[in-house]
Amino acid sequence: MSDVLLEVKDLKVYYPVKTKSIIPRKAYVKAVDGVSFQVHKKEAFGIVGESGCGKSTTGHTIVGLLKPTSGDILFEGESIVGEKVQHSKERAKKLQIIFQDPYSSLDSRFTVGRCIREPLDVHKIGTPAERNERAEELMREVGLNHEQITRYPHEFSGGQRQRIGIARALALNPSLIICDEPVSALDVSIQAQILNLMQELKEKHGLTYIFISHNLSVVHHLCDRIAVMYLGNVVEIADKRQLFDNPQHPYTKALLAAIPVPDPERPAMSGELEGDVPSPLHPPTGCCFHTRCKFAGPKCSAAKPPLVELEPGHQVACHLACGTMDDNA
Repeated sequence: MSDVLLEVKDLKVYYPVKTKSIIPRKAYVKAVDGVSFQVHKKEAFGIVGESGCGKSTTGHTIVGLLKPTSGDILFEGESIVGEKVQHSKERAKKLQIIFQDPYSSLDSRFTVGRCIREPLDVHKIGTPAERNERAEELMREVGLNHEQITRYPHEFSGGQRQRIGIARALALNPSLIICDEPVSALDVSIQAQILNLMQELKEKHGLTYIFISHNLSVVHHLCDRIAVMYLGNVVEIADKRQLFDNPQHPYTKALLAAIPVPDPERPAMSGELEGDVPSPLHPPTGCCFHTRCKFAGPKCSAAKPPLVELEPGHQVACHLACGTMDDNA
């Protein structure tokens, strides 16, 4: 039996936009432009990249908050793209999400107990008394006092609110949780507490995570495998150790070089990347990264490199890394 829990195949998410040209024409922002990867059971799969690279859009599409333009998403071997409402509701029990902003993701009119209990109410699981008991149990599990269950979200700190969000995501005993930058809005010390909590819950319940972040240090702490995204494309996928010890894509190398090191005697990092991220409305031809890559050649602007496996578990989309730079475009 395959241990693949989720498979994303050539996923594209385009947003139509209005143009100011005299002759109206169709134009699209290519937020996600042909992303493919697999997530195995009980692993933490990281997706990293700069703001605007499409990582959150990918996560929201997987969980059903956005509709894909094309491509397929297989969960437990079955396609979940365009499935009927009743099937989608059943699937929601196994697919949950933790949002970036713990305050805006909680209804300020609800008590914390009701926020956590809401998934159980929607799916009509158990009696009202059993749902309340489950909410109290979840609060204790994420490190909160169950006596706080009658308070409202504004009475909690940011770290506590994110614990509430985690408890709500766990309510239905899901198989996969999409973590959309769950610690980016928190102080560093609180980030460590939340990450340690998520690691403990993963081991205790056999959870699978897709952890979305722009912080490679955070992803290194929690994830088993990591995908690097740039301008709507996956440019490298590797085991955590492979990615940090032997990065192959120039963009991955630049991200790793940008990680701050607490050493005052270390020389300041020289600028690895030049220019800005191109507009997803008018992405570059060929390799999406060639406009900022100091190794780019003629083929890079002419042909888009496929995601190639250089060694077991290590995939790269780069003509230079794959040795195809001098091939005819």
